[in-house]
Amino acid sequence: MRPPALAAALLAATAAAAALPAAARAEPNPKRKLMVLEYRSGSSALPGIARRVAGAIGKQTSIGVLAPDQARAVYGDHLDQALVKCAGEAECVARLGQKVSAAEVILVGVSELGDVILTMQRIDVASRTVSARIADSLAEGAAPTDAQVDAYLQRLLPPTDFLRFGVIDVVANLAGASVFVGGERRGETPLPSLKLPAPASYEIRVEKVGFQAYRTRLALPPDGEIKVEANLSRPGGKQAWYQHWYVVAGLGLVVAGAGGTAIYYATRDTSVMGDGRIGVTGTVE
Repeated sequence: MRPPALAAALLAATAAAAALPAAARAEPNPKRKLMVLEYRSGSSALPGIARRVAGAIGKQTSIGVLAPDQARAVYGDHLDQALVKCAGEAECVARLGQKVSAAEVILVGVSELGDVILTMQRIDVASRTVSARIADSLAEGAAPTDAQVDAYLQRLLPPTDFLRFGVIDVVANLAGASVFVGGERRGETPLPSLKLPAPASYEIRVEKVGFQAYRTRLALPPDGEIKVEANLSRPGGKQAWYQHWYVVAGLGLVVAGAGGTAIYYATRDTSVMGDGRIGVTGTVE
């Protein structure tokens, strides 16, 4: 298919996205592996657009993303030639994704038909079908802003991909202590791990009648896990060294995923514990 005809076909295909079968719209695993590829129809416009798309997906979701350069390293140097032979055909592109164990392929197309035509197709590897399409017409020399790229992805990917969570595990030296997260009572210790929206800041409070309450505040990173160890003591009793406000009280952090960081609103001990956890303080009231 000649480049202008291909561009027109891809642009027209956007209108057909609403007619995709229900099976193709099933919400996939939000932590699946996805490969981003770039297909050009004789156009040099929008350089690096596929890398920008891959980067935006990585920042906004928990999806494991193979950007074009990474995909080429995994697949081999002949990936570009194989993609050209596919000519945008979903079944062929899906086979490329299968070879790198990707669940889906985002095919970013750039062509020119007067204006620059930017298209994106989300191709399901298992069914070898297109599950979503978008297309946009851009003036010559123009490029989409970061906000526009984010908007494209909101239309291309299912809403569940943008829901990110972290885990807070609260343990205490006493059973039957009430645990409050953000002012909401979550139960009594021993308490199952709490899966909460992230990134977000949470105040943790652990209390039991007759004992001094424990409180700390933390920032939960996406795909991260934070362990809070609350040690409660009776008022007026002698506190153990680890219960003083200026001593590490046992908050550990394990970050799963690229670029995850946590910010704690408490005095932080810069030392690393022997088990690899990062120590920060909590307060006993």
